[in-house]
Amino acid sequence: MDDHEENGRRLSVYRQEIHFESQMLSSRLGEYLSAQSFLIIAYASSMSAGWSKPGIFLLLVPLPMTLLGLVLSIDAQRSIKSSYQVIDRWHDRQNALMAQKRDLASYWPTQNDDEDAPSDPTLKSNFYRGSRFATRSPWIFIVTWIYLATVSIGLFVGGE
Repeated sequence: MDDHEENGRRLSVYRQEIHFESQMLSSRLGEYLSAQSFLIIAYASSMSAGWSKPGIFLLLVPLPMTLLGLVLSIDAQRSIKSSYQVIDRWHDRQNALMAQKRDLASYWPTQNDDEDAPSDPTLKSNFYRGSRFATRSPWIFIVTWIYLATVSIGLFVGGE
């Protein structure tokens, strides 16, 4: 196998790993959002069941749901951050290979002059801009669950 084929194979492996990690991240995010949706619906249903007579029910049912949602959000945030770090490392390996092996320039998604290294400084920033929803969702739910826990506790304290 010549050098060009070997470089092409390495580039293909890097891109497959980026794709695989991105799919894993997407799957985790979908599962997380499904769990959060279920918990929000369960919380709202339990709050409406205990709304007429605020009492211990508000501490026994809705409050644990908020704690579960909070724990899941913290765990999801760590998992998403870890996935992005892995994807970032594969992107860095791909970029290093492309900069080192100029014969792969035709595989790069942007046009470059022959004397320039095949790189696009906006590619990484576009990746991060496109991933804002995934990285911010856990934080949004963390704040939401803290607020909903406060509502449950406030209704319990105010109802007695």
